[in-house]
Amino acid sequence: MKLFKKKDEEVKVEKKKKHLSKAKKEKIRLQKKEERKLEKENNKNKEKLFDLSPLFGGIAVGIANIIPGVSGGTMLVIFNLFDKLMFSISDVFKRKTDTRKKSLLFILEVLIGAAIGIVGFAKILGITLTHIEAETIFWFMGLILFSIPVVIKNEMEDEKFSIVFFLIGLLVIAVLEFFNLKNPVNQVDTVINLKNNLILCGLGIIGGISMIFPGLSGSMVMLVLGKYETIRSLIDNLTTFKLNIIIQLAIFGVGAIIGIIICAKLLNKLIERFKGKIVSLILGFITASALILPLNLNNKIVFSTEKVCGLIVAFILGGCVIYFVNYLKNRNS
Repeated sequence: MKLFKKKDEEVKVEKKKKHLSKAKKEKIRLQKKEERKLEKENNKNKEKLFDLSPLFGGIAVGIANIIPGVSGGTMLVIFNLFDKLMFSISDVFKRKTDTRKKSLLFILEVLIGAAIGIVGFAKILGITLTHIEAETIFWFMGLILFSIPVVIKNEMEDEKFSIVFFLIGLLVIAVLEFFNLKNPVNQVDTVINLKNNLILCGLGIIGGISMIFPGLSGSMVMLVLGKYETIRSLIDNLTTFKLNIIIQLAIFGVGAIIGIIICAKLLNKLIERFKGKIVSLILGFITASALILPLNLNNKIVFSTEKVCGLIVAFILGGCVIYFVNYLKNRNS
């Protein structure tokens, strides 16, 4: 009996030692995580001369918003600007903050880039989508899919990857695409009245959220809701300078701003508390949105040896852009 008691005591002591060693390891891991976090914050706070990454990232967002099915938020993640933009938008609306001016300048730089991307590249993309639509879409696929390992490296350091949230992200985009393909495009009454104004404001809020949330395409969400043609026709007719069109677009714009602010503040808080899970969810969105891009082609692909080679080259070139941008970023660091 004494021998058994001794053995039980020894087992208990061993268990305590293992528990203590695990606790120590966890403590060391958390300390290292905090040190890395502080180091990142210090690097962010350092003033960089000629830092053009927000401008180039904004240009990429602008270009992405022209392509149906491509997410502007995905471009923010690829250029490592997503977290900073969410913080900056949230920071601007805080009561007490010393960095409001810096945050506003950052947001302005991204917005200028987005405007350059939309205006400057609209014609170029119009030509490529008309003549080499499949190759252009496969270039974007390469750009997005090759960026995933870079995003994991930059965002998932000391964070656990959640397969459950990743699969939820994949499923959400798959469901949206399913309804996108099934739903007919409906035209909405554009007469100015309270009901239509509320609908437009609501659409703007949804559009604003989908505009900056990685993996979600604003155009795809509008197509699912059956309102894509309404918004597109309003934008197309803006140059007519009709008062009712300007008022309706202004209402939609106000809704979009509200959506962006809500999304930014919510995501900023969620990333602070559940970064690993949120980034895993975003990676699911990004992966699924890239894989379904060929489903949004206007013209069916006629496969031939030349066509397949062209698609492969376009896909690889998209990946090369990512690794070139990452190489320049690491070199500057």
